[in-house]
Amino acid sequence: MSDRYVVSRGTKRSIIKALLSVLLTFAVTSVILLMSNVNPVLAFIYMFQGAFGDINLLSETLVRTSPIMVVSLGLAVSFKCKVWNIGAEGQLYIGAMLGTIVAIGIGGGLLSLLCALFVGAMGGLCWAAVPALMKVKLGINEVITTFLMNFVGIYLVQWMISYPFRSPDTYFPESAAVPASSALMIILPGTRLHLGVALALALVPIIYFLMERTTFGYKVNVVGENPEVARYGGIKVGKIVFASLIFSGVLAGLAGITEVMGIQYRVRGSLSPGYGYTGIVVALLGNNNPLGVALSSIFLAAIMNGSSTLAWAMNIPMGIVDLMQGLLFIFVLASEPFIRFLEGRGVLRL
Repeated sequence: MSDRYVVSRGTKRSIIKALLSVLLTFAVTSVILLMSNVNPVLAFIYMFQGAFGDINLLSETLVRTSPIMVVSLGLAVSFKCKVWNIGAEGQLYIGAMLGTIVAIGIGGGLLSLLCALFVGAMGGLCWAAVPALMKVKLGINEVITTFLMNFVGIYLVQWMISYPFRSPDTYFPESAAVPASSALMIILPGTRLHLGVALALALVPIIYFLMERTTFGYKVNVVGENPEVARYGGIKVGKIVFASLIFSGVLAGLAGITEVMGIQYRVRGSLSPGYGYTGIVVALLGNNNPLGVALSSIFLAAIMNGSSTLAWAMNIPMGIVDLMQGLLFIFVLASEPFIRFLEGRGVLRL
């Protein structure tokens, strides 16, 4: 067989880690459901039906997938460089707010949409640039700065929709609605499936090409593997670290404004149910590979959407989603040591 079709050891390892994490998550969740006198098999069937049961449910799952996938693809680039951007949630809110202001200010039409998407992406970039500069110039840990800037960004947006940009036509604090003519087009009549979903899917091969076929992607991989070797090879490590972090901010901001222009049409305090944090789990579960991220995004979106049907049918709290996300995160982090343990015992050979 040609080497072109041989799955590499690293790919096999990534697949096993993802499958192991998912299986352990379902196993522990099943135990908890059994302790609650709930049939786990029936519960997961309801969850599957709620995510993929008909064309409307499938379209809703894809709509939910869109912001998760866009955020996760950006984080995958950052994580590949071993730069841990935990601030995608704040970057998403800032991008959504700035893009919405532009869309309303221009007043509708294709130009309004394009400008909103661009400014939203740039808003995420600018918000990510602050911790990126602190990382590169001052050596401050990006985990702390990006995480703390989530709160600054979210509360800043909440203040903006409560005072200077609050809509006079609604009771709750929220921005004015974007013009209907600038909203993302619905691509499946009768559903909420919008053009942003196609944009998210189109980004998968683009990010793959960027990471696997360009000089930038090569440098990101080298810096992530060994910064000292990269520096010895003439790569400007600081610039790559900075670029990878702000790139993830660009996609986080794009995810935020896409959610506004495609689904919510205005900025609310509840704009995101935690897409920025979910993106961390998705990127790790997909092993920072664009295709793996795409599949993981659909998987997480299915859990989030299917849980509504599960909660209604079996009287289970919606917190089951957060439980499963938390378990996934734990098992993804623990999967590598566990696989090494199995290899040491001769149970697994890769």
